[in-house]
Amino acid sequence: MAGDVVYADIRTPGSASRTSETRAANRRSDSQCPHWHRRTLWISGTLNIIAVLAFVGCGVWVFRSHQKSSAVECKWNNSSAGAQPAPSCPLDWQLHGRKCYYFSAKTDRKNWSTSHEDCSSRSSHLVVIEDKAELDYFTRKRVNQAWIGVFITPAGKRWTWVNGSTLNENVFRVTGAADGDWCGTAQRGSVVSSRCVNALNWICQKQAEVSSSRA
Repeated sequence: MAGDVVYADIRTPGSASRTSETRAANRRSDSQCPHWHRRTLWISGTLNIIAVLAFVGCGVWVFRSHQKSSAVECKWNNSSAGAQPAPSCPLDWQLHGRKCYYFSAKTDRKNWSTSHEDCSSRSSHLVVIEDKAELDYFTRKRVNQAWIGVFITPAGKRWTWVNGSTLNENVFRVTGAADGDWCGTAQRGSVVSSRCVNALNWICQKQAEVSSSRA
């Protein structure tokens, strides 16, 4: 018939065999990469990813630890810089709290006025006991009848300290006589009056010297 197009499947000799060879090669390629090999590659890749993540996490931890260590060191330096200066006392004086005390030798005895003059020559004064805790300190030091800086005023007959303040009898009282020329002594945890002309030991007091504890 005129005008009709006729299509023909033309196969040359050997084309069929080449197609068969290509399919066989593909099958051989698949057989050369077994299933366990592909699983091994997958596991290896997963482990590599985990290793990378662990390395990154370790780096972050080291960085944060360094920051924390730096912060602690900075805080320590600041606290050291703001450390309170240490009080100290001259030779032959004893430190207690913020005060320095001088205890006369056991064989050295004076009346109250002369004892007070001796303290003045040492840039100090007879001790002013501020509270019971300070009095207890002298008890622990085994002080037995030593002059302290309290005396009875002739006019008002009131116990008065050498710094001008009045004895607070709510803290402790002076036992013994309180008329005429009487002065106070520290005696075994108590304050006891004695004639000011008596020769006794004495205790001087001054403020502790404050110096920096850092070099």
